[in-house]
Parts: sequence; structure tokens; C-alpha cells
Amino acid sequence: MPAHDGGSNSGISAGGDVRIDASTVALNHSTAITEAPAETDREAAIAELRTAVRLLTEQLRSSQDRYEDGAELVEAAEHVEAELTREEPRRNALLRWLGFIAPGVQTTAAVAADVAAIQSSVTSLL
Repeated sequence: MPAHDGGSNSGISAGGDVRIDASTVALNHSTAITEAPAETDREAAIAELRTAVRLLTEQLRSSQDRYEDGAELVEAAEHVEAELTREEPRRNALLRWLGFIAPGVQTTAAVAADVAAIQSSVTSLL
């Protein structure tokens, strides 16, 4: 194990598409914030979360026939999108819908990683 030189933290690369840097975890092309951001960053983080959920919804919509409950997964993702348009999104509602989506997409590793990253972001942001 290499000795720590006391210099700046350049993050941790866990191999593959996983990278941990300060309070952010990047999985493939998804990012999860692991600690609450400063209030000034919160709005930007929620905007990024909205984008991530929009992309997830599009991905589920385009491949819904690959999943046993494809139509329900798309509907749940649409509920998440709608909740994120509220002035104050409800954390429990978001986690409930994401909790429905997560087991339904386990057969697709990239989508499952995206859902996990979104769940982590919701947990830390709201």
C-alpha cells in the first residue's frame, strides 16, 4: 500500500468507471453527491438531478420492452420528473419512486448504476 505523502487529495479511482473525488462519487457517466452541498450549489445540483432523471426516463422509455414492468418503470420515472419540478421536491416521494425503479432495472448494470446514483443524490440533497 503506498504511503500517504500529505499532499492534496486527487481522488480515488476504484477501477473501471468508478471514481471518488472529495464528496462526489462518479459511476460511469452518473454522479452522486455524498454530502449536502452549500446552499448556493443546491439549485445547480437539483438542476443536474433533473437532467439525470430526464435522461433516465428517456432511456427507460426507449428500452421499456426489455423490462418485465417496462411501462410501470417509465411511469415511475415520470413521477420522479414531476416531483423534481416542485419548488420543494419531497424527498420521501422521490425515494419511493426510485425504490420502485431500482429492482426493476437490475438486469441492466448501467441503468441500475444510474438509479443508484440518483438515489444517493436525492438522499444527500433533500
